[in-house]
Amino acid sequence: MTDQAERPVSILYVCTGNICRSPLGEAQLRDYAASRGLGERLAVSSAGTHAWDGNPATSEAIIAGARHGLDLTGHRAREVRRSITDDADIILAMTRQHYNFLLHSFPESKNKLYLALLFSRGLEGQSQAASEVPDPIGESVGFYLDVLEMLKPTLSGILSVALREETT
Repeated sequence: MTDQAERPVSILYVCTGNICRSPLGEAQLRDYAASRGLGERLAVSSAGTHAWDGNPATSEAIIAGARHGLDLTGHRAREVRRSITDDADIILAMTRQHYNFLLHSFPESKNKLYLALLFSRGLEGQSQAASEVPDPIGESVGFYLDVLEMLKPTLSGILSVALREETT
């Protein structure tokens, strides 16, 4: 990790199109950190393995986010690039497919790449279903709300590990 006096810890969420899961994760972690007075210590962002730069978040993501007090209206997708992964201290992939894509495309990021749901728990003994955030594209707002609920239990652990202190 980096010296906190220099810059905030940079956390990057990655999914496929950067219009559903990763922007929800980004907004949720940013809000969680801010609610604990730690927002300035993190720089949270997102990208997609196959994103079309400039695409907005889906309307369902915007609605689901709003129901949790998160504003995704200004979100614009961006494709993951080396400059983005190089700047990240922690990279959180939504699925094993995203993880493997990132590992293959940016092997130098191996030591900072994790599955989002397992970041603070480790991979041992976890089934694939328990370790992946399913793609809500084309699904109901309720499915997007389920995605937020899946990510919610990870927030405390991410903050604790990223900032190397007890934040709960």
